[in-house]
Amino acid sequence: MDLYRVLIAAYFAAYEKKDRTALENLLAEDFTFSSPVDDRIDRDRYFQRCWPFSQQAKEFRIEKLLADDEEAFVRYEAVTVSGTAFRNIETFSIREGKIVHVEVYFGSDTADSVRESEIAAVVEAWAEGIRNKDVDAVTRCFIEEPVGFYLAPPLQADEPLKENLSSWFATFDGPLGYEIRDLKISSSGEVAWCHALNHLTGTKAEGERIDLWFRLTLGLKRYGDEWKIVHAHESVPFLMDGSDKAALDLKPTERSE
Repeated sequence: MDLYRVLIAAYFAAYEKKDRTALENLLAEDFTFSSPVDDRIDRDRYFQRCWPFSQQAKEFRIEKLLADDEEAFVRYEAVTVSGTAFRNIETFSIREGKIVHVEVYFGSDTADSVRESEIAAVVEAWAEGIRNKDVDAVTRCFIEEPVGFYLAPPLQADEPLKENLSSWFATFDGPLGYEIRDLKISSSGEVAWCHALNHLTGTKAEGERIDLWFRLTLGLKRYGDEWKIVHAHESVPFLMDGSDKAALDLKPTERSE
């Protein structure tokens, strides 16, 4: 009982502190994870799918812990950084001082939170790929033939995504700055969409400095246990003064709450 209590407390504390190394040290190499949307996924897949929630987690309050020689049952309340709370029940199995399996039971509210954290992770992986000008990292976030309504002509992208990205990245000297602000996610079942204000900064190959805010909308669909971007739409307003020029100098006035 005492070992279960120590390990489970450390498990939740790793999420609260956003300390992935601490969590890795708690899990056995053959660790597996199950939930209503996961069927005994392995350790690597667990970190891909579940660890992004650490950015939303503020506190875990253990309400009940029961254990025998084989496993422990934990009921807890989780509080997010935005102040929302939900309750789950999880079972933990331990072998030789390591956690070897966790199974979580949750309702529809938590399922929504899981979907949102997974989608947020995809969007961040996509943005990080852009920052590093990593074509493969970006394309992994998309289906093979996504619909692209980008800032550059034509009205709809008509070349493969890899070629489009390679050509665009080549116009910049050095890495890119890419901030995603006020990301809002809505999902239902196997589909989702999100929108945000994005900030692109960088230096063009010829020396011009780019500092641009624009609007982004993404459509996503779930394939198996992965979310993929199927549609990307970038835009800026145009001036309504008869010049028909794009409004390239707009900036957000304040952060949305």
